[in-house]
Parts: sequence; structure tokens; C-alpha cells
Amino acid sequence: MEQKNNILVAIPTYNEKNNILLLYEGIKQLNLPLDILFIDDNSPDGTGTYIDSLAANDKTIHVIHRQSKMGLGTAHKRAFDFAREHKYQYLITMDADLTHDPKYIPNLLDHKKGTDIVIGSRYISGGSMRGWNKIRLPFTYFWRFMIKNILGLPYDCTGAYRLYNVSILNPAVYNQVKGTGFAFCMESLYRFAQHGARITETPIQAHSRIHGTSKLSWPLMLEAAVRFCSLSYDRFLHAVGIRKISS
Repeated sequence: MEQKNNILVAIPTYNEKNNILLLYEGIKQLNLPLDILFIDDNSPDGTGTYIDSLAANDKTIHVIHRQSKMGLGTAHKRAFDFAREHKYQYLITMDADLTHDPKYIPNLLDHKKGTDIVIGSRYISGGSMRGWNKIRLPFTYFWRFMIKNILGLPYDCTGAYRLYNVSILNPAVYNQVKGTGFAFCMESLYRFAQHGARITETPIQAHSRIHGTSKLSWPLMLEAAVRFCSLSYDRFLHAVGIRKISS
């Protein structure tokens, strides 16, 4: 594959056909030197085929088709590997459901100097969760409270809108992460922070979904609870010092 841009935007997809064009157009309107990687989990609604039609007319689009629904976490790991394999310096991850507005990509890039991870945060001044329903909001704030006070991470750890400096970050840290759903977002940040990653935040306004249905489910919430308990024990066990791992 030939590529000249050093920024890759990775977008996992599953049944997001009605959102892809708006998202794609929003990214292209930024006129930034970046490529787009879609990772589709064999969407029944034809999302993968639709992405292929876009890629046929735009060489900056790359598509990975997976045989089944494998989860957000494994998609992000695949994106991280893809970025390293093709020598991108920066990887931006975002959701396909339009909760992550492409207009914040320049903000992420503006904060990349001197840091390893930039998080699009819903919680710091200027951030918000506009139009989220009354069930999702308490759930989100609950996890915010638990992660901040027990894991010691004062960041937006459950959101996936992030920039990674893949040229610096140790890929072995990613391989430690076991979460496959949204637990991956929390666990990956915990692992990188544990190994000394420099992390900063920039505010975003996360919109509620317009098309399609949420991927949040009871099995994913159970996985998040299990991973949280495991990380809490890990933090207690290694309260003194930070473990280092080799690449």
C-alpha cells in the first residue's frame, strides 16, 4: 500500500450504513493530510459494501473486512497494528455513529505536541453529552466516578475519541488489554498510564445517536465490570512502582 499521509483515522463499523457518508464528508471537509481506515465486522445492513464503494473513488480510504462481530477493542488493536505496519505517526480513533463530530479532529492534532495520547473529553470545561438519554447519562457518570476514584484516572476513560502517537507508544502495552467492548477504552488508558504515557485532554460535545441502535448491551456491561475489578486489584497489587514491559 502506498501512503504519504502520517495521520490515520480509524473507524470501527457495525450496521452504520446510514451514518458513513455524513461522517466521511465531515472528515474530508477538514482538508487535512490524513487517511481513513474503516474496520467493518460483516455488517448485515451492507455497511461494508457501501464503504467499498467510497474507497473505489478515494485512495485515502482503506477497508478491513472481518468475518463476524468481534468488538470495539479488537478493532482498535487492529487499527493500532495497521498504523504501525504502514508507518503512520498518529492514529485517531472515533465512533461511526456520529456521536464523535469530525470537527474536533483539528483540536486533537493541536494538542499532540509533547504528549502520547490526546483524549476527546466530555467532562472537562467545554465538553458535554448533548441529548443523551436518561439511562445512558447516569451509567456514564457512574463509570466516570468509579474510574476516577478507584483506578486513579482523572480522564474520560470510556470514550473512544482519541489520538495516539503510535511512533512512540509501546505496542506491547496494547497487547496486555483484554477488554473487547467499551471496557477496552478504560483498560487501554489504564495500561498506558501505568507505563508512563503522557496523556492530555481536549473538550468535545458528544452528540446522541441519530441513525441506528446503540451497541451497548448487558454482556458488554458485565465485561466492563469484570475488567474494572481486575484493574482495581492490579492497581492495589502494584501500588508501589510501575511495571515496565519490553516491546
